[in-house]
Amino acid sequence: MVYDVIALLPREQDASSIVVVFVVMTAIYSVFGVICAVVAPSRGRSPIGWFFIGVATQCLGVILVFLLPNLKLEEDRRRRRDAETRKLREQLKKERQTADERHNANRTRLGIHDRALRVDTSSADGPQLANAGSPPPVPASLPPPVEAAWYFASGGERLGPVPTSRLKQLWLDKRIDDDVLVWKDGMGDWTPINEIVDLLDDGPMGSAPMEA
Repeated sequence: MVYDVIALLPREQDASSIVVVFVVMTAIYSVFGVICAVVAPSRGRSPIGWFFIGVATQCLGVILVFLLPNLKLEEDRRRRRDAETRKLREQLKKERQTADERHNANRTRLGIHDRALRVDTSSADGPQLANAGSPPPVPASLPPPVEAAWYFASGGERLGPVPTSRLKQLWLDKRIDDDVLVWKDGMGDWTPINEIVDLLDDGPMGSAPMEA
């Protein structure tokens, strides 16, 4: 651009006029660099680097600094997600401890029950009579199969449990986002729902009520 302007000058222009034009054009280029450098920090980018980009590309650099993803916002989202994940992990750890305590209590209660009825329900081959003259207890009827119970995070709070069909319906209706963290018993950690879509085909679609 500087050379184009210089070419338009009359041939008889002296060196001082060329220097003035050069200074003016350098100032114009610098304006674009300053604009990029001022905007860049708010977008999570280097002001020094974007100053030189603005000087080199002028208007294109200004447009790019606004169109490129905001790294600061992405970093804030990542931090919030990490904090939410840590909180959910702590809740999950406490719930597992509570479940283990309940499991041990149930084993103790079943042991007392076995001794009272003189049977051994802990055997892999089924109940064994401690005394052949005592009939075994009548087995309780088995409950119908149920869908897996899912938990999901919203606003830093854990919601659920909800059945697979209900969770899938919430996701299909866009009531929960693709990056919402979900968990069910048997999973190692909380996972975004869009990474476990195949697990949502375990049960039929339904509309079971959601519990907070």
